[in-house]
Amino acid sequence: MFDSLEQCRALFDELPVGMFIQRSDGTPLAVNAAALEIFGMERDLFLQHSPEHPQWHLCTSQGSPLPPDQHPATAVLRLGKAARDVNLSIHNRRRGSPVPVCIDVMPLRAQDETVPSHVCVVLRETKEAERALHESESRYRAMVQTQGEFVVRYRRGGMLTFANDTYCRYLQKEQEELLGQNFYVFFFLQDREALIRGVETMTEENQGQSLEVRAWLPDGRLVWQKWNNSAIVDDTGQVVEFQATGMDITRSKHAEESLKKSEERYRSLFDNMLNGFAYCRMILDSSRPLDFVFLEVNQSFERLTGLRAVGGKRMSEILPGVWESDPELLAAFRRVALSGKPEQMECYVNAISEWLSVSVYSPEPGCFVIVFEVITKRKRTEECLAFLAQSNATATPDEQFFHRLARYLAGTLDMDFICIDQLEEGNLWARTVAVYYNGSFEENVRYTLKDTPCGEVVGRNICCYREGVRQLFPNDQVLQDLNAESYLGVVLWGSTGVPIGLIATIGHKPLLNRELAEEILQMVSGRAAAELERRIHEEERLRLEQQLLHAQKLESLGILAGGIAHDFNNILTGILGNSSLGLMRIDPGSPAVENLQNIEKGAVRAADLAKQMLAYSGKGMFVVEPVSLNSLLTEMVHLLEVSVSKKCRLVMELAQELPPVQADSTQLRQIVMNLVINASEAIGDRGGTITIRSGFRHFDEQYLKGAWSEKEIKEGDFLFLQVEDDGCGMDDGTLSRIFDPFFTTKFTGRGLGMSAVLGIIRGHRGAIKVESKPGKGTTFTVILPASDLPIQDQAGQPPPEESWQGSGTVLLVDDEEFICSVGASMLEQLGYQVVTALSGSRAVELYRERGDVRFVVLDLTMPQMDGEQTYQELRRFDPEVKVIISSGYSEQEVTRKLAGAGYLAFIQKPYSMQALSEVMKRCDNRRRVPKR
Repeated sequence: MFDSLEQCRALFDELPVGMFIQRSDGTPLAVNAAALEIFGMERDLFLQHSPEHPQWHLCTSQGSPLPPDQHPATAVLRLGKAARDVNLSIHNRRRGSPVPVCIDVMPLRAQDETVPSHVCVVLRETKEAERALHESESRYRAMVQTQGEFVVRYRRGGMLTFANDTYCRYLQKEQEELLGQNFYVFFFLQDREALIRGVETMTEENQGQSLEVRAWLPDGRLVWQKWNNSAIVDDTGQVVEFQATGMDITRSKHAEESLKKSEERYRSLFDNMLNGFAYCRMILDSSRPLDFVFLEVNQSFERLTGLRAVGGKRMSEILPGVWESDPELLAAFRRVALSGKPEQMECYVNAISEWLSVSVYSPEPGCFVIVFEVITKRKRTEECLAFLAQSNATATPDEQFFHRLARYLAGTLDMDFICIDQLEEGNLWARTVAVYYNGSFEENVRYTLKDTPCGEVVGRNICCYREGVRQLFPNDQVLQDLNAESYLGVVLWGSTGVPIGLIATIGHKPLLNRELAEEILQMVSGRAAAELERRIHEEERLRLEQQLLHAQKLESLGILAGGIAHDFNNILTGILGNSSLGLMRIDPGSPAVENLQNIEKGAVRAADLAKQMLAYSGKGMFVVEPVSLNSLLTEMVHLLEVSVSKKCRLVMELAQELPPVQADSTQLRQIVMNLVINASEAIGDRGGTITIRSGFRHFDEQYLKGAWSEKEIKEGDFLFLQVEDDGCGMDDGTLSRIFDPFFTTKFTGRGLGMSAVLGIIRGHRGAIKVESKPGKGTTFTVILPASDLPIQDQAGQPPPEESWQGSGTVLLVDDEEFICSVGASMLEQLGYQVVTALSGSRAVELYRERGDVRFVVLDLTMPQMDGEQTYQELRRFDPEVKVIISSGYSEQEVTRKLAGAGYLAFIQKPYSMQALSEVMKRCDNRRRVPKR
C-alpha cells in the first residue's frame, strides 16, 4: 500500500479505517483515531504498549488469547510479506467486550532498508466489513443484471441460484422459473458431458474454464454459446458454487465455419493443384533486387522441383549459385515485382535440370507469384522427335548415326557412359558398335553378357537400376571402373521379332527422372533397331559378296593348282620312275648312285609340294577314318615341343570323352603343325604361351558365319581344335589375306602354308575361324564334324618282300608318251609284259584285239576320251575288266568321279618302283576270272 514509512505517516491519520504502526520490538510508533475507537483507549495509553507491559492484546475469533508467535505482525516481520483478511477480536476497554475485527498487516521499509523494520496494521470491525460486502453485492447485482452477457450462478449438480435478466430474456423465462432448475439441461447432449466434466472437476487451484457448447432454445433452435466458468470457494478453500458468464456466438460461429470451409477449399485447391505455386517477396537494396524470399509454396511446388521446406528462406540459400546458372529467372522476377506487369516464359532451369513453363504476376508491390508446370517431358520428346527426323532426312553412314545417337543420349539423359551393342552367339555375347564416354568415343569391344545388367535387359526388354547398380553386379568390371551408380538399358528388336542389339546407359549418380529416361530410350530404340538391322544386313551382304569372291578366287586358284599339280605329277612320275629304274640297274658301287638318289629325293620333295597344291585345291589324297583327336594331339606333343621356339611354353587343355572325328590323321597332323609353328613365329623371341585346346560344343549360325569354309555350314554340334597364342596378333588387312596361296608376312615365303590348311579343312567338310588383334595374340579354331563310327586299332603293316615278280600282260594307258615309256619299263622290271596306249580309244581297241590283258593301268585325265569314259567302254566290253586307276589327283577325287564303278585299285602319281610294286602285288594276288 505504501512505499515508505514517511508516506504512511502522512496519510494514515486521514483514513477512515483503523491503523497503527508498530516497531519490530512490538512497541507502537503511531496510531490513528479510528484504531483508538476500536481499542477503546487514549492515544498516550496505546503508545505505552510493549510486550513486557501489554496495554491490549489480540484474541482469536472465539475469544481466547492469541499466542505471541501467532501474531500476524510477527509473521510479516519474519517473512517480509503482507498478511490480509485475518479475522481476530480485540478487547475494547470502554465497552468491556471483544470487538470482531478483520486485520491486514503490511511490512514497512525505509528507503535504504531491505528488511522491514516496521509493520502497518489496518483493522476494521467485522460489521463494517459485512455492510461493505452487502453494498458490494448490491453493486455487483446491479451490474450483472444490466450487462449484455449472460451471468448465472449454480451449485454442484447444476442447480441455478442466480440468472441475470439478460439470460432470462434470452431463454424467454422469468427468473423465478429458472432458479432451482438444472443449468445443464439447456445444453446439447453431446456437449453437455464435456461441460459437466470440466465444471465439476474445478478446484481451488484450477478455478477457471472456457468452452464453446451448443444449446437448445425454447423455439427449438440449436445455437452456439461461449461460457466462461469459475469456481467460488469459502474460507477453507472448498468450492461452494460456480459462476458463469456467456454469450451467443452462433452468428460468429457460422461465419467462422464458413471462413474455415472457404479456407479449406482454398487450401485444398492450393495444395492439390497440379501446377507449382510460390508466393515470393523481393529483397531490395536501394531499389535494386538482390534476392527473394519464399513466403508460401504448395505441395506441387515441392513435388515438381524436389525442393523441401523452402518457406521463409531465400532463393540463394536454397539453390546457391542459381543467379549465375539461371540469370534470366531473376531478371523476369525483378521486372514483374517492380512493374506489376505479368510475364510468361519457357526456360530450362539448370539448377534443377528441368524445363519449366512459368507465369509470373505481382499481387502487391515488391511481391510476385510464380505459377509453373514442368514441361521437360514435352521438350525432351520434341527434341527426340527432331533428332530422329533429322536422322531420317540425313543420308549418313550408320556409324555416324550411332555416334550421334550416343552423344545425344548422353546429353539428354544426363548419363556418363553410352553403349550401343549388337547381340551375338544366342544373345550370350555382345559386340559394341558405338561407345561414348567422357566426351569422346572409345574402341569397340566384344564382351559376355553374363553377370552384367545388359544380360538382364535382354530378358526384360527394358531394365533400370536407379541407384546401387555397382553393388548389384560386383563382377561387372566396367561398372566398377566407372564407379557406376545408375543403369538404364533397352533391347533393340529386329523385324522378325527377335532381339538383335541393345542400348545401355550408365551414370555416376542416381537416375532422377526414370519415367522420362525410359520413354526417350523407347522412342529411339525403334530407329536404332532399324539402323542396326540394316547394318547387319549390309554386313551380311558384304560378307557373302566377299565370301563369294574369295570362293571364286579359291576355286580358280584351286583349279589352277590342281591342274598344275596333276601335270607336275605326270612329269615327276617320269623323273621318279627313271631314278628308281636307274638305281635298280646300276652297280651299287657306281659314283652315279648318289646322283640318282639326289634326283629321287628332289622328286619326292617336288611331289610333296604337289600334294600341298592338291590339298589347297581340296583334291589331296585323304585316308579318311575315325580318329581320336586327343590321342593324335597327345602323340604330337614331343614333336611340337621340339618344333617351337625354346622361349614358348606349350599348354594342352584337352576335353575328356570326345567323340571321334572322321578325318585323315596325316592331314590333321599337318594342320596342327602349321598352326603351332605359326603361333611360335608370332610370339618370336620375347617368349609366350601357346595353348592347344580340344572340345565338343554347339556352334550357332552367327558364329559359323564368320568362319572360313567351302560352303555354308549349318549350326550344330561339332568337334573343335583351337590353337591360341599371345603373340603379336594381326590387323584386318593381314586377316583378309591369310589364306591366300603363298601369302606370308615373313621376309621369305615357305610354300602354301595356311592355304593348304584351309584346303585340308574344306576337304573334311569343316571350317576355320580366326580371331586376332594387333598386340593381343591370335586364336585359330578348327571346326570338324564328329564321326558315329568307332575307332579301329591300326594293325601293323607287314614288311615288304625283297623281290617280287608278277606275270601276264598289262595295258598301260596314258596320254604322256614318256610316262608310258617309264611305266612300261617299271612294269617289265616287275615281270610283266606291257602294251601301251596313248589314248582311251586306242586302249579300247587294244583290249578288244588282245585277249590276254590281265590288268589295265588307266590314267584318269586324258584328252578326247578321258579315263572315266574309257573305263566305262572297257566295262561294257568286259564287265570283269581289272582296272588300276592312275592319277595326279587323290583317291577321294577318283572315288567321287567313279562312284560305284568297281575299279580294282588306285595309284597316285608320281609313284616310285616300290609303290608300284605294292599295288601290283595286291592286285596280282586276286584271282582273275577268265574272259568268256
